[in-house]
Amino acid sequence: MKNIIEFYYNIRIDEIHNKDDYYFFVLNKNHYIFKPYFDDIGKILDIYKLNRLLSERTNIDNIILNRYGNPITKVNNSFYVLILSNNRNNFTLADISNMANVSDINNQPLDKLERNNWEILWANKIDYFEMQVHENAKKYPLIRESFDYFIGLSENAISYLVNTKREVSPTIYDMKVISHNSLDNSLYDPSNIILDHKARDVAEYIKMSFFNNNLNIFKELEEYFHYNYYSIYGIRVLFARILYPSFYFDLYDGIISGKKDEKQLNMIIDKINDYEIYLYNVYLFLKRFYDIPMVDWLKKTRY
Repeated sequence: MKNIIEFYYNIRIDEIHNKDDYYFFVLNKNHYIFKPYFDDIGKILDIYKLNRLLSERTNIDNIILNRYGNPITKVNNSFYVLILSNNRNNFTLADISNMANVSDINNQPLDKLERNNWEILWANKIDYFEMQVHENAKKYPLIRESFDYFIGLSENAISYLVNTKREVSPTIYDMKVISHNSLDNSLYDPSNIILDHKARDVAEYIKMSFFNNNLNIFKELEEYFHYNYYSIYGIRVLFARILYPSFYFDLYDGIISGKKDEKQLNMIIDKINDYEIYLYNVYLFLKRFYDIPMVDWLKKTRY
């Protein structure tokens, strides 16, 4: 791979390291990653355009064009992208907010990066997962034990979101902002960036904070809501996404694909009761600012 990178990017590399098909090297004290690109090829130009726009306003990682002026490089039957990385892995809710508040993106033709209709995506995932679990029930006992609970939680999230869209309408405060496919990946990786409602990343951060034992989460939320206004539609969308157990399904995908050990599910299963209390406390926090509907079963678990 070293010779391929040197040829396509007109550089000379002293030493290169690889892990899981990712290639790392240092050039002129700058850190680079040559990584697989698995997304729709048709999106790459929009990703690059957005990367250029953001690089003028944030300290984002940057996609490097190859010698042919292309943001992706084909190697055998796979595609790769070269990224100049700033090596920042830790981030806060304030970092998410700062990136989301970058202006002018709604004036850009970036339709291929937009996300919407979460409820349809979630419902389709549930159908697919249910089929998979039925086929692999004996192979994964922990999934079999926990699956129905998290499907129920997902159905609650879908109902909450569907009711929200039926009862209230989005406002100017619900325009799409800089968001991410996953917060498990770098906040600053341009290939991880999409356009979605600002609730997306905030909800994922709130859920992540529980499992990362972030004791400052409510303090961070106090500051966040001091500077960021939500419509009633937006805040209900936020709570719907908080209800959706993406962390479980992300781990589920890793287990089914052979990248994760099923025993890692125990860190979720063992904390279900505490997580319900956390969800209820998040609801009470949001209720201080906005009149949002309660999830009846969540309230009942507190008595």
